[in-house]
Amino acid sequence: MSVTSNGSKSDAFVGVDVGGTHTDVSVVIGSQVERGKALTTYDDFSRGVLEAVEVAAERFDLSVEQLLDQTRLFINGTTVVTNTITQLRGSRVGVLITSGFKDAFRFAGGPRTTEIDDHLQVNVPDLMDRRAIAEIDERVDWSGSVLVPVDLDAVKAAAKHLVEDVGIDALAICFLWSHANGENEEAAAKAVQDLYPDLFITQSHGVFPVAGETRRWTTAVLNSFVQDKADVYLTSLNSKLRDSGLGGGLAFFQGLGGGISLDKARQYPLGLLGSGPAGGAIGANELAKRMGFKKVLLGDMGGTSFDTGIISENEIHIDKNLDLGPFQTGVNIVDVISVGAGGGSIGWVSERGVPQVGPQSAGSTPGPAALGRGGTEPTVTDAMVTMGFIDPDRYLNGRVQLKPELSAKALDDAFGERFGWTTDEAAAAVHDLVIVNMANAVREVSVGKGYDPRDFLFLSYGGTLPLFSSQIAERLGISTIVIPRNSSVFCALGLLSSDFVLRTDQGVGWDLSKPDGVARVNEIADQMVATGRQEMLDEGFPEDQIEIQRTADIRFQGQEYELTLPMPARPLTEEDAEKIFDEYHALYERTYGEGTAWKGVPASMINYSVTVVGRQPRPDMDKTPSAPAKPEEIERERRTVFLPAERRHEEIPVYDDALFTSGTSIEGPAIIDAADTTIYVPPGTKAERDEYMNYVLTR
Repeated sequence: MSVTSNGSKSDAFVGVDVGGTHTDVSVVIGSQVERGKALTTYDDFSRGVLEAVEVAAERFDLSVEQLLDQTRLFINGTTVVTNTITQLRGSRVGVLITSGFKDAFRFAGGPRTTEIDDHLQVNVPDLMDRRAIAEIDERVDWSGSVLVPVDLDAVKAAAKHLVEDVGIDALAICFLWSHANGENEEAAAKAVQDLYPDLFITQSHGVFPVAGETRRWTTAVLNSFVQDKADVYLTSLNSKLRDSGLGGGLAFFQGLGGGISLDKARQYPLGLLGSGPAGGAIGANELAKRMGFKKVLLGDMGGTSFDTGIISENEIHIDKNLDLGPFQTGVNIVDVISVGAGGGSIGWVSERGVPQVGPQSAGSTPGPAALGRGGTEPTVTDAMVTMGFIDPDRYLNGRVQLKPELSAKALDDAFGERFGWTTDEAAAAVHDLVIVNMANAVREVSVGKGYDPRDFLFLSYGGTLPLFSSQIAERLGISTIVIPRNSSVFCALGLLSSDFVLRTDQGVGWDLSKPDGVARVNEIADQMVATGRQEMLDEGFPEDQIEIQRTADIRFQGQEYELTLPMPARPLTEEDAEKIFDEYHALYERTYGEGTAWKGVPASMINYSVTVVGRQPRPDMDKTPSAPAKPEEIERERRTVFLPAERRHEEIPVYDDALFTSGTSIEGPAIIDAADTTIYVPPGTKAERDEYMNYVLTR
């Protein structure tokens, strides 16, 4: 869906990230960047979106209608799909499956974990009622030959039973070896659609045409499972935005790191999984390149979770074939891990009497105790309010009044009497625990993958993380932290740095020791490229805005996991087989260590992948001339806070973010107070604002 300017007013670009607690909006008009933030409204997500848009519009002295009228691109990331799977509250899914394989979902590929306690070795949750699984006579073999044509009479009878007797409202068609030939699945889908034109149907070969029925079938079922909640959200948001005056392009962000149109999102709603964290990673990489950094550890802490990932040499890694909790899937998303460490994460005491923080979250309803909405359990936000870091009169720029006395009561009730702690000591304990949780997560994506975090920049964003980023960096030995401009809505801003992306994977099974098998690979690749290019043309992108990227998954024969190599932008030749093997051999040893490659073992190309990119327009991001101000000129007040590391009260300066100009620097301990976030500069740390209005903290 290419977008064009209306030519009458300055184009506006709007990015929206609907999170678990807050809905964030970033708006760019010309070189002016403004933000809006509102509490997420679970009863109708579009209401929270429009409330946040209104906050941003007011900063431009525009109404919502005026802003949307001049919007060239409105791109949205959402947690709707993630929440649906996490809560296991989705559509009533029926399944048509090859006869004899009804129990495949119970076996689930052997879902044992590394837990020693057998009581924790539990079955994968049922996504559908067992009565909603219907076996169908059909069979395709490994080569794609149809051995048994699908019994369409049985398909129609099964569909009638599932819809009218069982009461399903979505269907997944899961036939064996359909990735090699989807003919039987397509015939079955057409037969069901003739009977029930409005029934949502997912064909397994359409969402993951790769060998391995567990991942392929689970992906198909999950796509149908999330469709109802996703469609309500997509339809409601589209309708409300159009009614409010949106005339430009509307796109939805994928966890893969690119946008798709409304129609594509309706067809493959599972692709919206993890869209918020992916938007942050895209924005982080763009900012790092602008600042001249190639190695970045990113952190995003909002109200519900802490997301972190690593970017090396400005390349964002895609996590393929995602294990989504207990579910083995074929979903590809930007490699970002999440832990339950957000502003709304709840402090509690385990059965062994050990204080804990998260992963449970108070969300936005009832939210932290300080909101006064009925929450009684202490959260990270309550701890920071109690210690004096968050101004209760200025939360969300004063639109929400916090109640510190409720925070103090929640902390005392949970920890004070039990451990003999003062309120401040209880708050500091919550602070320390959440720091440890986040630092361990950053260590997992860096040290755990063979990288030294001391070689990396820590790019810290989200509405809550600027309170904690320096403490995390200290634990990991990181010397430089960047808190970007508009940190609290950075994921939303990152969406505006993205392109449209369509990705297709296809199993090929080419034994590289037999070069003559290349003809089949080229046939598959050519079809994938042609189809992907045409789909992007159909979205409205001209040929010169379309890029094709090719990769392949290679593994030694006898292994279960692959490594991915880039492929040339041309048909492969028999001579390429040896070259691909050598490149794979080198990649294997770079990944796992010198001498780890299997000697004398042939390798196979398992899957071929084509990613089609439609280049989107990007808003301008101008530099700001340096105009240093003296610290006393930007100081708003002095406030007594409880310093958690030092365990003492101290009066420290509070600086006004709105007055903190490019080139201005201060020394900690200090607080920088913005409309919708708070930055803590600990003792021994310097904070300076750069030419892009980012805060650069050095220890």
